[in-house]
Amino acid sequence: MPGFGLRPVAAVFGGAALSPGAGIVARILAACGLVTAAACTPDFQSPSQVTDLRVLAIRQEALDDDGITSRFADASVDFEALTAQPVLLRALVADPNARQSLAVRGSLCAPTDSGRCDGVPTFDVPPAPSGEPQIRLDVPSDFVALAKEDDRLKGFGGIRVQFSLEASDGDPHDPVMASKILLYTTAPESMRNQNPEVVGLEITRDGAHVATVAPDETVAVAPGVEYGLRPVLGPGASGIEEYDAVDLTGQTIHLRETPRYSFFSTVSIDFDRDDADEPLPGQPQPVNGIARFTAGAGSGSIWVVARDGRGGIGWISVRCTATSP
Repeated sequence: MPGFGLRPVAAVFGGAALSPGAGIVARILAACGLVTAAACTPDFQSPSQVTDLRVLAIRQEALDDDGITSRFADASVDFEALTAQPVLLRALVADPNARQSLAVRGSLCAPTDSGRCDGVPTFDVPPAPSGEPQIRLDVPSDFVALAKEDDRLKGFGGIRVQFSLEASDGDPHDPVMASKILLYTTAPESMRNQNPEVVGLEITRDGAHVATVAPDETVAVAPGVEYGLRPVLGPGASGIEEYDAVDLTGQTIHLRETPRYSFFSTVSIDFDRDDADEPLPGQPQPVNGIARFTAGAGSGSIWVVARDGRGGIGWISVRCTATSP
């Protein structure tokens, strides 16, 4: 198979979909759909503070025929040929105090309110060379047929499948859980979605530029000083997309994405908010970032996750060091 850490899982996928009690009840994705990815963490923990094992995001990438990642976040499905485009799933998992090697298991089922897939087979989600858990999923034809048959609108607009994940690394709260709705669409390529790419973080102080930090780079700041942070998205379709969608009346509507950002950090770094929206066109741009953070003395990690509101996800991880002059 192309790519390290990937393996075909058509048999497992089919087993999860077709085993007794695990039939897919696929539903229409209105206006190109929504995505969820939520990790279970203790109630007292701030959403932005990463103190133990957390699953911060899960990303779906449609694959080309040669197994290379395409530019699309959603996958195509052909109900006449009973075929679906294979996908690569990637998970952003963080633990500042890992006690042992990370072990990740996945499962598939119909979308559930709990985000769990109970009573279905599970499969390993191995690490890539970067350490990031990822796996390729190939959908068998009988799964596509069953999904369409169970769909209340018989596949109009596409189908949804829930991917649930459990991760453990010896953390006292093991296992932690997360889920994502996988999107399979019948829309033409001109209407399909692409994942956003967070290519950098602009760091400011009192509105003045300090640095633009690329993925996996380190930014140096002064301890106890508030800095502004502004995610920088990629150009073109890897940034903010304008797109056409068909509503339930059959009308084509033109829309523009409004990305939402979630901020995470280790305990030495404090954010003033957990989430922030991309400013709308015509609104004044923020002078000192769309979020502010203050770092204590020492080193820590920052993660920013971007969600485009219709299933696309991107993220960036950087290091931050704070030392006194």
